[in-house]
Amino acid sequence: MQKLSLLVSCPQTSTHSSVRCRLAVCLVAVLWSNDLAIAETGTFIDRYTPSDLRVVTYNPLFDTIFSEVSPTQAAKFERIVAALDPDILHLQEITASTRFTLQLMNTIAPLNNGNGWYAHKGRNNVTLSKYPLSMTATNTLPSGGRDQAISLVDLPDDQFDADFYFMNNHYVCCGGEDNDLIRQPHSDSIVNWLRDARTPGGFIDLPPGTPFAVVGDLNIVGASQPLDTLVDGNIINEALFGSDSPPDWDGSSLTDARPLHNGSLADDYTWRDDNQIFDPGRLDYVIYTDTTLDVGNQFVLNTVAMSNQERAATGLQEFDVTLDNVGATFDHLPVVVDFRIVAAADEDFNFDRLVDGTDLAVWESGFGLASDAARNQGDANGDLDVDGHDFLRWQQQIASSASPSTATIPEPATVVFLLIGAGIVLTGSRCDDRRLI
Repeated sequence: MQKLSLLVSCPQTSTHSSVRCRLAVCLVAVLWSNDLAIAETGTFIDRYTPSDLRVVTYNPLFDTIFSEVSPTQAAKFERIVAALDPDILHLQEITASTRFTLQLMNTIAPLNNGNGWYAHKGRNNVTLSKYPLSMTATNTLPSGGRDQAISLVDLPDDQFDADFYFMNNHYVCCGGEDNDLIRQPHSDSIVNWLRDARTPGGFIDLPPGTPFAVVGDLNIVGASQPLDTLVDGNIINEALFGSDSPPDWDGSSLTDARPLHNGSLADDYTWRDDNQIFDPGRLDYVIYTDTTLDVGNQFVLNTVAMSNQERAATGLQEFDVTLDNVGATFDHLPVVVDFRIVAAADEDFNFDRLVDGTDLAVWESGFGLASDAARNQGDANGDLDVDGHDFLRWQQQIASSASPSTATIPEPATVVFLLIGAGIVLTGSRCDDRRLI
């Protein structure tokens, strides 16, 4: 689209015409910014902004991404990867070695400046990333009975405010009560593992506020409880996996992204096979922390439903998401979610994106912790304890808040008592640290 230079001058009066002019300028600014945000193809596959982190999960059917297994399907996969350009790609049903999978990605989607893809595999799940992977694991402790690809994506500090933790899964397939019973401990174990990750000690510790997502082919075809558990933290086998634990950092449920076909169509299924008796279903998921993540674009890629113009613009072909060349035999469809990492204030102890009285309650509860304290326990300054200095940080953040309702939160008597006990003397609206060493 052609870009136009625009200069608008409004009269410096308070007349209605001046107001209308300023409104027009605002509208032009919005349209101008949206125009600048249009990416390469001008279709639904584009990121809304170039800085969005694109996450794709896809079950392409056992190893058919390799030309040695299926030249036709491998060519389709290459076109899909080229069009979607994922930053992190989660695959399922990959039995080939990690080395072989990396070789494929570095061949069909080479990165700039001589960089290569990174990969981690657990069972038949492979996470591929443009960025280094750390904290890798292939199962939870206690185990839910089925390996995963678990990893922390080390994102560039100059581009992102935090790293991103993923649990890439392939739940047991198909219907039947027995399979429902197998899927449930898998979900229970993930919720327990994420609780461990959010709290100091145990097997794993994530920096407070680290975004995370549970992704992959969850095969939810019977009972919905395994999915509900992932979202709301309702553990069924508490004897083995502990008590219920809402998984997000603020103690709330996770968010289940539910993208539509090509971003705007009516369907949201991610699996379909017209040669079988089963109805199309939503089997592939991206479930994430909405306290630390916003979503830009999201969609389920369905090349059959694309227009000829869209396919021409993206380099995709009509049957790229099918197992045949007539559109009768689908399998899983690629699920795409573009994320924006939200940096919470250090004084936002409960990660609800607000600094208010609820964070003060967290600080009160953690007050006195002398070592290995975390931000979600009231440590605002990162010195691994919870003391008056952290309260001062919270108070200063409240004072600088643009919201008058939060800027006038009083100091409860219990806080004053704690501060006096810690050697913090309150004088008017000032706080002086007179702690004796």
